Amino acid sequence: MFNIKKTLTDKQKAFIENFSQTGNATQSAIKSGYSKDTAEQQGYELKNKLFEHIEEATKGILGSSVPMAVERLNGLIKDDKVSPAVRLGAINSLLDRTGYQTVHKVQDMTKHKTDKELEQELHYLLNTINPPKSNGNGTKH
Repeated sequence: MFNIKKTLTDKQKAFIENFSQTGNATQSAIKSGYSKDTAEQQGYELKNKLFEHIEEATKGILGSSVPMAVERLNGLIKDDKVSPAVRLGAINSLLDRTGYQTVHKVQDMTKHKTDKELEQELHYLLNTINPPKSNGNGTKH
């Protein structure tokens, strides 16, 4: 799953894997074969000692979830049954995570706008993201 230097023990490798998935140092130490009596101290020490390895493993786990998250955001954006405020939030989230968001300060204006105003803004943003395609004769469909 991730690249670990050969100098680590099997217990340390197991700790990295467990901790990167759970974030619980004590339980990760126990699951990795360390004594229950010393697991809290061992977990604390291992978490600090193996920080870079844990960070690499965690990034690998999170990175594999990105396609699913993007798919879910796209699903929210395209679902007409979802409120305009949620759809707009999904668009902003997707744009922000892909580096296209230009607004640095976000203010929730959805409570100050009517559903019709939000719907118009949503359609504008959707057309910005996916402009209507030309059918070959110059007209758009």
